[in-house]
Amino acid sequence: MNDIATPGPIDPESGQPDHQIEVSALKSWLRLNAVSLVITTAAVVAVCVFWDPVTAFKVVVGLGLVIFLHELGHFLAAKWCDVHVKTFSIGFGPAVPFCSYRWGETTYMLGVIPLGGYVSMVGEGTGESTPDGDPDDDDTDPRSFKNKAVGQRMLIISAGVIMNVILGMGCFVAAYLHGVREKPATVGTVESGSAAWRAGIRTDADIKKIGSRENPFFDDIRPIVMSTLQGEQLAIVVEQPGPDGKRVVVSMQAAPIRDEGVPFPQLGVSSPQRLTLDDFKNKSYPWIVPGSPAALANDPAFEPGDRIIGMTDPADPAKVTPLPPDPHDPGRGEPDFNDYYRRMVDLAEKPITFHVLRRGQSAETPPVAVTVQPALRFELGMRMQMGKVAAIRLGGPADGKVEAVPVDGPPTAAGDKIAAVGVTNPAGKTTWRANGNRPAEAKPEDSVVPLDPILLPLDLRRWAGEFPADRRGDLKVELVVLREIEHTEKRVPLTLKYDDSFRYDREVVALSNSPLPVSGLGLAYWVEAVVTDAPNGAPAAEAGLTPNDVITAVRVKALTLAGEEKSGEWTEIKPHQWAGVDSWFQQTPPHEIELRVKHGEEIREVTLKGRPDPTRGLPSRGLLFETDVRTQTATGVGDAIQLGAYRTVRFIKTVYQNLYGMIRGRVSPKTMSGPLTIANVSYKLAGEDFWQFLLFLGMISVNLAVVNFLPIPVLDGGHMVFLIIEKVLGRPVPERLFAAAMWVGLTLIFCLFAYVFYRDIVRLFL
Repeated sequence: MNDIATPGPIDPESGQPDHQIEVSALKSWLRLNAVSLVITTAAVVAVCVFWDPVTAFKVVVGLGLVIFLHELGHFLAAKWCDVHVKTFSIGFGPAVPFCSYRWGETTYMLGVIPLGGYVSMVGEGTGESTPDGDPDDDDTDPRSFKNKAVGQRMLIISAGVIMNVILGMGCFVAAYLHGVREKPATVGTVESGSAAWRAGIRTDADIKKIGSRENPFFDDIRPIVMSTLQGEQLAIVVEQPGPDGKRVVVSMQAAPIRDEGVPFPQLGVSSPQRLTLDDFKNKSYPWIVPGSPAALANDPAFEPGDRIIGMTDPADPAKVTPLPPDPHDPGRGEPDFNDYYRRMVDLAEKPITFHVLRRGQSAETPPVAVTVQPALRFELGMRMQMGKVAAIRLGGPADGKVEAVPVDGPPTAAGDKIAAVGVTNPAGKTTWRANGNRPAEAKPEDSVVPLDPILLPLDLRRWAGEFPADRRGDLKVELVVLREIEHTEKRVPLTLKYDDSFRYDREVVALSNSPLPVSGLGLAYWVEAVVTDAPNGAPAAEAGLTPNDVITAVRVKALTLAGEEKSGEWTEIKPHQWAGVDSWFQQTPPHEIELRVKHGEEIREVTLKGRPDPTRGLPSRGLLFETDVRTQTATGVGDAIQLGAYRTVRFIKTVYQNLYGMIRGRVSPKTMSGPLTIANVSYKLAGEDFWQFLLFLGMISVNLAVVNFLPIPVLDGGHMVFLIIEKVLGRPVPERLFAAAMWVGLTLIFCLFAYVFYRDIVRLFL
């Protein structure tokens, strides 16, 4: 290879460089690439106006390094195999001004479209032409790519992937030497009716094994779950609180569910949190729910990064006592989130004073006291229709006694519907909550009130709380269900034990299709979007709602970070999805909702403003906490290499499992991300934490390696398939077949790029 740079044009009279020719060539280049230059300039200006240029530069350098090393792998392997490399480009399209240079036989350049790169070799069969116009059709050149041995060509094709895997592992190793933050496999919340809920997994459970993975981190769970077949039982071992409060090890089976509206199968658990308010440097993220009681607290107010260390004690509401240390790891000094939640439940209808340490304050600093008013339920003044039982918790009081709709069955499938619930208070007085007329099971002296399916879980928890703690283990609930027997709906009376040990479990309704859980009975039911009753004087009645009105769509009004009211998009709901709507409405100040109501054949829109109920409070008051993490630091270089290798393999498996799930229809293509999302996430991480950014670059590098090695023509993996066929057959694939496959592959890649670009726009802007 000639290592002397190609000289510029020389004036024959003076023997000096002819700058006039250079200027003329530059003007011609500017005319030819005017559109590209305008787009590039606009992109640079946009970065400087809307983003931090230094952070954006980090992103460009980081992602550019991923692309550069991939192409460098191809380049070095080609040089080692003595292949004539014509062009080494980072980016596509014409070169950025003054960023193209000829050194020896190769032109090095930066393209104006920063979405990849390429290495153009003689005989590669791409039809690429170098800047000096030499065509890629020299079959007689011994340094042509196509004239090299199959093994050499395999090395050249796979070298880029190998370099990306090495880079990814290198990023992981460097991060582990510094310390990597991993989410522990501890259950923060359990989604009502989910696979975890049905299997009996409780909040604060430590997942000790899932599938074949022992002692996992939380991020190990999703790829294992996503790779399951429909109906497949996943073996799980957890250590969790037992009925007596002591922790026990339980082995169980759970079948992950891809619920309606969810892009991939889920176990139904969330990661744990710690009692520190989110402290995003990017201020577009909230650290407190706008308009919530926590946001309204002032003099003093909460600040990002506040750490709660004490709060009002339910045993003596006049005192603020410290929160005990986290029992999972007492030595790290984090307060116990479970004790915090227990106090929030017990003090739901009362003001709470929090003791917080401001960001950067030491434990010796006197804490700041912030008082927050209760987060009351907001009522719309209408009772909705009870739906069918959707799920039963394994081993719970309802297991074997109440029948639920099959997991994959529609809401109209066979399943019990609760008709009446009877409970007896400590004084011996029995009260029935019933749909319609007085239940036949009620005695003459029993009182009867309407059954409100939304309020039933709260009412039962309050009823159990009226008993002394030593009597709560023997509580009974009379349940009357409507069950289809021999094509006839019959009333079936049941007596169920009430398990009050679930009082403080964090079972949430976060999905539109989630049923409403009655934790103490171990069952969850849907709530129909059909009005049963709208008492006079209530918001629903004033808006003209009447019994049997059907709600078909909702739009909830919310507050922006600036405190402005803003209506979202209309969301269509199915008849059984009112529980999800109510949960969404309760968590979204200013608690105003628009409804599309079907009355007979007429459809109209109404607006309802919720009224606070001072007798019913909610545990959440609008505080948004950070995800809990544990820092895992390698003990040395050898340990870092081992941890980096494991993380590399884990991520490769994750990508392949995601792709496999998409092929089988278990994972939605909507989970895919494109260049805009990658750039957006990179920008946020680069501006917040270098080591998290380094981890993300490692993930992107490994992801690029995996995707590039898929068996799709045009990609490295597609070329590898043709080389394997050539090795087996002893001759190259026919040119026509190769060319046709390249066009098919190019079409697939173009369609895929257009789709992920569209998904990015929807995700980030719409």
